[in-house]
Amino acid sequence: MLRLGGKASRQVWTHKSQSGHAGAWPSSTNTNTNTNTNRQPTTEKVHDGRMETNGDCLGVVLAGGRSQRMGADKARLEWRGQSLIDRAVALLRATGCSRVVVSGDYPEYAHVADRFPDRGPLGGLASVAEVARESRWLVTAVDQPLLDAALLRPLLDGLLVGVESARCLCRYGEEPLPMALMLSADTRRWLLSAVAGDSGHRSLKALQERLRIHALPADAGTRARLRGANTPDEWETLLSLG
Repeated sequence: MLRLGGKASRQVWTHKSQSGHAGAWPSSTNTNTNTNTNRQPTTEKVHDGRMETNGDCLGVVLAGGRSQRMGADKARLEWRGQSLIDRAVALLRATGCSRVVVSGDYPEYAHVADRFPDRGPLGGLASVAEVARESRWLVTAVDQPLLDAALLRPLLDGLLVGVESARCLCRYGEEPLPMALMLSADTRRWLLSAVAGDSGHRSLKALQERLRIHALPADAGTRARLRGANTPDEWETLLSLG
């Protein structure tokens, strides 16, 4: 039986891009999600301009899929007493992301709803790219519960290692997620054009193939920890590994 975790309540900052599409940001960088604050939402975009000097990054949780094969919302599945979406958000914060957003329609979280239906994870990233100004991203799927900060931090380090070679994406071997990404203005434009129209791209492969990649070693043990779940059987397998 699939067990769903409960919803978490959070304040968010809402803002609009120049095109007028709403997104949402956390009201505080406090990683204690059970602490309420008295700060009021604002319509202004929150960005402190420090990205290029101290390595701040945006954490993105890809959670916009329909979960049709699972038969339930994967983000609400419970892993060790915590919903997958709560776990993914907390993990990105623990890894050092200064802000974390969920790609998908989850109003109780800092989120950006998908603006490009049926464009898969690429459409989710394009939606975030419209409203997020950070250039360094760390991206995970919501259904990767075996990840931990020790696996994610080397991805960000890999971007720094690759700067001299103009690398702008770091991943494990050939695995598309998780990934660390340097998002240039040109890549933002490509994302938006790639998902537009009837022939728009859907997969992350199209994005990754156009970028210089720094691939970290990925043995069988590492690949097993990157595993996700699309069906109840795959979810049961993850539970047995966890």
